[in-house]
Amino acid sequence: MPRNAILNGNEKKVLRFTLATRYGTNKKTRKDFWAYVPCVIFRPSENTRNLLMENSKGLLIGLEGRVNTSKFESKGITKYSTEVIADERSLRILEVLVGPETANGKEQ
Repeated sequence: MPRNAILNGNEKKVLRFTLATRYGTNKKTRKDFWAYVPCVIFRPSENTRNLLMENSKGLLIGLEGRVNTSKFESKGITKYSTEVIADERSLRILEVLVGPETANGKEQ
């Protein structure tokens, strides 16, 4: 489920968003474990921008891409960043959930 989509750039647009991915369930509490994966699409189409920026709530999507890791300095501290560089052509809507609730009744 995508969230927090931000479009940067003028001529060469870059769409950044976070993809919530479920990776397991706690056997005792039956609550899902979620990872939030930063993703990037370079030069997104208008349809993709509209889909991820305005209509993404409750969307279950699939995509393909490559993992990119970078290193940078901020205030003298070395930091690392990992994100998925997504291929826009692979973006697929897998399911549209009714409302913002998940199976356990919690809003994402």
